[in-house]
Amino acid sequence: MTQKEGKTLFGPVEHPWFDPLWRRILLVAFCFGWTGVEYYFGNTTWVYIVGAIALFAAYAYLYAYKGPDDPSRETRPRMEDDEG
Repeated sequence: MTQKEGKTLFGPVEHPWFDPLWRRILLVAFCFGWTGVEYYFGNTTWVYIVGAIALFAAYAYLYAYKGPDDPSRETRPRMEDDEG
C-alpha cells in the first residue's frame, strides 16, 4: 500500500462496526467465496478483480487491523461530526 503521512492509500479501515473479529472473518470469507464462484463460472477477469479485493480485505481486516484499544488507531469522522 502506498503510505503517505501514516495513512494508507484508501484511508483508515478501522471502524467500530468491524471491531468484532467474527465480522472481519465473515467479510474476508465472503470475498474469497465470491472469488470461487467467479472461478467456477469461468469469469477470469472477475476472478482477478474479486481476488484482489479479497487479498486486500484479508490484509487490512485480519493482519493490519488496529483494535479499539490501540492508541494509534484512526477512524474516519462520522458525517454528523463534520462541519459544513
